[in-house]
Amino acid sequence: MPDITQQLYLWIQQIQASAQTGLAFNPNAYDRERYEEFLKLAARMAATVNGNATLDAQLADALAQKWRAEVGEGIPGYVTPKVGVGAVVFNERDQVLLIKRVEGMWAMPTGWAEVGLSPAEVAAKEVREETGMLVTPLRVIGIYDVAKVRADYSPHFYSILFYCRLDGGELRPHPVETQGAGFFSRDQLPAPMSPHILARLELAWKIHRGEASPVWFDQ
Repeated sequence: MPDITQQLYLWIQQIQASAQTGLAFNPNAYDRERYEEFLKLAARMAATVNGNATLDAQLADALAQKWRAEVGEGIPGYVTPKVGVGAVVFNERDQVLLIKRVEGMWAMPTGWAEVGLSPAEVAAKEVREETGMLVTPLRVIGIYDVAKVRADYSPHFYSILFYCRLDGGELRPHPVETQGAGFFSRDQLPAPMSPHILARLELAWKIHRGEASPVWFDQ
């Protein structure tokens, strides 16, 4: 069960998405006014979810203006979750490939889905760009709803995680997108690392050992 802050952010995002989607389909003047009011209300709610539970009016105005400017037209304006793609890669010593993100947290290589590329192609591309290693995605480990593990107002997105075969390459961490990269054994994982990343790695190790494991997905 999500905590109250996490749940509040999810509700706010749902109001924001509904209002932006409504505005995208050229509503009449009356409906447009209602959708814009809902957008402002969502912004005020987002600007109130803080340590003091007080309204930051300046932030609310800025959010409302930003969200209104983001409204597209028609189908392109229909607000949906973004899609992230990640890859778990093991070497011949059963060590897992991890990167240190610019914010300091360790995780598997990941990136946003890209137009024109399949999820598997994105997984291989992100590993190559972030670490220099060459891989082939073999199966999906899981499809995760990231809103269930984050309590902030980052975009709502789904994450598709692939189990990949290591084909070669040379370890060269990306100089801008990472602070480093390496292969790590199960009993010597680097820190800090989010609990949900650890849980995904445990499932990946189970698959790597050859244990039958269905694709994970959030209920």
